Amino acid sequence: MIRLEGASFAVRDASGQPKTLLHPTDLSLEPGARHLILGANGSGKSTLLRLMAGLAAPAAGRILLDGQPVAAGATLWPRVAVIFEEPDPQFLSDTVAGEIAFGLESMALAPAETRARAAQAMEEHGLTALAERDPRTLSAGEKTRALLAAALAARPSALLLDQCFAHLDPATRRAEEEWLAGMARAGGLAVLRASQDLDPPLPGERIHLLEAGRLHGLSAMTPASVLAAHRAPLPLALRASAALSVEGRWSGALAATAEEFLAALDRSEAGGLADSVARARPGAAVSHDPLAPEIPRRGAPLLSLAQVAWTPSRGAAYVVEEVSLDIAPGEAVALVGASGAGKSTLLHLAAGLREPSSGRVERALPTVKRVPPVMLALEYPERQLFARTVAEDAAAALWIEGVPADERARRAERALREVDLDPERFAERAPSTLSEGEKRRAALASFLIEPPLVLLWDEPTAGLDPEGRRALRTALARLRDRGRAILFASHDLDFVGAVADRVLVMGREPGGPGRLLGSGAPEAVWDDAPLLAQARLPVPEFHALARALRERGCLPSGRVRDGDALIAALSRSAAPLAW
Repeated sequence: MIRLEGASFAVRDASGQPKTLLHPTDLSLEPGARHLILGANGSGKSTLLRLMAGLAAPAAGRILLDGQPVAAGATLWPRVAVIFEEPDPQFLSDTVAGEIAFGLESMALAPAETRARAAQAMEEHGLTALAERDPRTLSAGEKTRALLAAALAARPSALLLDQCFAHLDPATRRAEEEWLAGMARAGGLAVLRASQDLDPPLPGERIHLLEAGRLHGLSAMTPASVLAAHRAPLPLALRASAALSVEGRWSGALAATAEEFLAALDRSEAGGLADSVARARPGAAVSHDPLAPEIPRRGAPLLSLAQVAWTPSRGAAYVVEEVSLDIAPGEAVALVGASGAGKSTLLHLAAGLREPSSGRVERALPTVKRVPPVMLALEYPERQLFARTVAEDAAAALWIEGVPADERARRAERALREVDLDPERFAERAPSTLSEGEKRRAALASFLIEPPLVLLWDEPTAGLDPEGRRALRTALARLRDRGRAILFASHDLDFVGAVADRVLVMGREPGGPGRLLGSGAPEAVWDDAPLLAQARLPVPEFHALARALRERGCLPSGRVRDGDALIAALSRSAAPLAW
């Protein structure tokens, strides 16, 4: 249906020299096909999708729709629909119902059919009760559903998704992905989604890796190349089977999903597995991770919430209720839960953006005057970018304080390195020229340049590739070493496991307020199946795989905090798998 034939794309850099964003690429999207494009920030994913959608013309090669070349400037709507990562700039109406009807009206449908399709789309996506709401006031999950409803109401043949599920909780994200997969199987909808999340792919998706503007099929990757692709969000099962293959302990094709990985283990001979750990060479246990959180230094809390509740107005339903927590110096605490559980509201209360309707919030005062007591990085921190260059943006707070230019430049360079933005490449770039993930990292640098006593962060890893996540983890470890505290809300359970000392699980009953359902060390929370079910959270994939491997005697003892730790543990293990 849609085909790229040798399509490439280039722009001119600040010096006027051509810069290739996408090298000559061949890719076909047929009815009912599902493709997953994985790649690091800046690898060219958005460029590829813009070409497929007809929103950009290739520098060379061509785009075909049903075998016919697409002319420059031709629109492919409604045959092809595309949804990008940040929802708000994509909304064109002030109500959900109007948003869904807008695209239908552009197709010159009869008014009765427009109303019928809009009503059906809202019902299918659970938006009927939100029909008159401004879509910009919705939760992240509701915004994504509204954009999906508006796109699919036009009944396109192909749907292109550019990281648009990045801000959804894991269960909602998986449900949306599986719903689209069902549409592809039943109705022939072609789906291409680009992602840098660490979530596992769905069975049946064709996986491609985009590296520096070059597209590779997953089947062309060797185990060594899988392990070498540190910046790419490759499936954990693929990395795990590659780690075992490199050590000669895996035969056959690499596994793309956890189901394939565990099925391969179950097909192995039972003999030899039960005592494999015992036969591992000495020292094969998981070693200490220098970035893993230690038991925090205790002291007077830097932030305390006592029986906090909040409602937007008298007589309105409470959004959160009866929430109490303390955060000590050097401690990292994660808030997890489904979308709408009250995590962002709690961060706003902690930051002082909202006053509690009842209860109290106490913040420690810094001894150094210019250090703020708390600072909140919102869910889309990249919206704060305003300066001429990335370095100027990172150092804006220092400029306000009157810090000399030389010191501002040095500290901006250090902050950019902490978020994995090479100053030589990015310091003089205009923020508007960055990819979405690079914009987010540039914004994060400004929060690290003069950190507060308590850093509050809403979805810090949304839009970040694996290398960006690792750089952020390192930066947070340095903050903790300086006695700073961190309270963050995240749907990225892999990152939560790697960073948090404690996990606070939030949830709400239908129509009720958000509450704390339970708390504990990450491993204890991941093992608490009833608590996760109540909060509508899945067991993190790395934890489920580690548990399954231990049950089969294929993983040495020790702490596995995240996917990277699991791969390191498998690589260090000498326990042979019997095939």
